[in-house]
Amino acid sequence: MMKGKMKTMALAMLCATSLSTFAATDNTPKEAYDDITHSLADLQPITFQAPAEKYKLLVFIDNQCIYCSNVVKNVKQYTDAGLTMSFVTVAPDSIRDSVIEDMGRVWCSADKAKSLQKAMTGFLPDNDSTPACSALVERQSALAERLGIRITPIMVVIEPESRSIIGSLPPAAILAGLKK
Repeated sequence: MMKGKMKTMALAMLCATSLSTFAATDNTPKEAYDDITHSLADLQPITFQAPAEKYKLLVFIDNQCIYCSNVVKNVKQYTDAGLTMSFVTVAPDSIRDSVIEDMGRVWCSADKAKSLQKAMTGFLPDNDSTPACSALVERQSALAERLGIRITPIMVVIEPESRSIIGSLPPAAILAGLKK
């Protein structure tokens, strides 16, 4: 019974927040979409491609977020469901320097996808970050700031409607909410 109520609440949250992530800024959903699409190549997200893509999601995470870890840990479930997942970093003010350093190491590693998965379970790559990789993570976080994203994980559907999903919902719940 409780599990059913939680699922219903999660779906209600998805529908209620579909555009509210950007409400903290003066950006319209179209402006947010334009900012994302114009910035994306420069931000070099770590992408896990869905074999039969239904939606592309840009996922804002930080490596000290347990819910973000859950999303990355289960990325295969998302891609198997048709959700291409591209990850970028948010560096919250309270832990900004450590997130930039840690995630810079991920973006500097030879196998970024594997490094991201390990980092999100607490095992950072052995390599060091470089100023270029730290700057990349800072640019990723700057996009989040421009969009008004303050919590993680946030998943943004990359389409002109700029719908967003707060939290680590399972793939089926995401798809159900996006079909409405």
